[in-house]
Amino acid sequence: MRRSARWGLALATLALATACVVAGRDADPADWPGIASMQSVSGRDFYHECGATMISQSWALTAAHCVETARIEGGRRAIQYVPDADGQLVRFGPMIVTIGAGDLRRVTKGTVFPVKGITVHPGYTRGHPERGNDLALLHIDGAWTGPVARLDGLTGSVDSFDPPYMELMVAGYGKTGEQATSQEAASRSGRHLTAPMMVLQQADLPKIGGEACKARIAELITQYGLQDDYAGVSVTPDTQICAGAGYADSCQGDSGGPLAQWGNGGAGPVQVGVVSWGLGCGRQDSPGVYMRVSAYAGWIARETGITPTVTPAAP
Repeated sequence: MRRSARWGLALATLALATACVVAGRDADPADWPGIASMQSVSGRDFYHECGATMISQSWALTAAHCVETARIEGGRRAIQYVPDADGQLVRFGPMIVTIGAGDLRRVTKGTVFPVKGITVHPGYTRGHPERGNDLALLHIDGAWTGPVARLDGLTGSVDSFDPPYMELMVAGYGKTGEQATSQEAASRSGRHLTAPMMVLQQADLPKIGGEACKARIAELITQYGLQDDYAGVSVTPDTQICAGAGYADSCQGDSGGPLAQWGNGGAGPVQVGVVSWGLGCGRQDSPGVYMRVSAYAGWIARETGITPTVTPAAP
């Protein structure tokens, strides 16, 4: 996904998709249990960085590329670092998660928590979400008492991964287009918030088969002249899901957020994916790539202590 403008780096036209939902609609947070905004704080300024989902009282799931420059200081507080003009990382401020907000301008008591620990998947290659294993776990300081996301292969299961039995949806506070500008808001207390989108958005996405997605991504890499930067990059269906073929899509600021499936006997959504990367936002025949959470159910359970309630299905 793309970095926010705050990072002081020019956004390339062909950016990784880390932003807001393109061609989406306002979402009800009650339909997205555990939905969260991962933010960085500098003084009284708050910056939405990525999406996340609470998966237990103490743990949230997000994308590894969202936290790859963060550090744990004093053994108890996650601090975000950002590159300066020379590319050196400098301290920016603490990381927090705001949970269950339909509108980031309206935060209620008991929904904001500092992050005290970060666990990045050991197979992740820093700076390269396109190479897979793009997952991280956030350990919050406190206990979330609201609803949490059900994860496919761990605490939930899906009936089918093929049409017409399933419906995939993505949600987030990311940009509504590649050229969309961020929104800003200020409270009476002086709190200032910057986010690609203040109101939670959601969009329906068609699932793209693994082999078809691999072929399309390869075509796009060649079409955009990215063979050197993306040498050896492909899609691994066992650990990744492709969704979206233009128009509706995830974008900058949506990274780390949920891709979910409905249609499971009325039991509500099951999170099947985590927003990872893509070539542009909402481009014709350009699918987004999501980490397949069922492939990482064992790792998530080991790191968080969450007890599996289902047996992971074969990818």
